[in-house]
Order: sequence, then structure tokens, then C-alpha cells
Amino acid sequence: MSVFGKLFGAGGGKAGKGGPTPQEAIQRLRDTEEMLSKKQEFLEKKIEQELTAAKKHGTKNKRGETAQSSRNPLRLPGPGLHLR
Repeated sequence: MSVFGKLFGAGGGKAGKGGPTPQEAIQRLRDTEEMLSKKQEFLEKKIEQELTAAKKHGTKNKRGETAQSSRNPLRLPGPGLHLR
């Protein structure tokens, strides 16, 4: 088989493999939805904490305000989840 055939899956190796069953697909979607809901709750809590800290330092403490505003972006577990 040629290199391009190997790269793009040409050949007879995939005849018996199909996609997931409908039940498996639905379960996977439910799991994904649950995970995303948990991430959303976490992010909302984190935003509230950051806003509270910024308001607290914004009116009383210039040094704290500067430190709060110049912090590194919020790093979240998982690929590609960075907020500013």
C-alpha cells in the first residue's frame, strides 16, 4: 500500500468497523454535557471570587488593585482553557 493510502485510510481494513451505537452516542453526549456544566459552574464561581477581590482592593488598596489586575490569566485544567 502506498504512503498516501496509509495516511488517508484507503484499503480494506475498515469494513467491519462502524460508528458508535445510538445508545453509546447518547451516553457520551450526556457525559460531555455534565462535564461542561461542571466547568461552567466552576468558572462562574471563579469569576465571582475575582470580582469580589477586585472590588475589595479597588476601593481601599492601590497595591492590591494593581496586583489583582496584573495577575497572570486564569489557568484552567484541560486543553486550551485560558481566560483573561
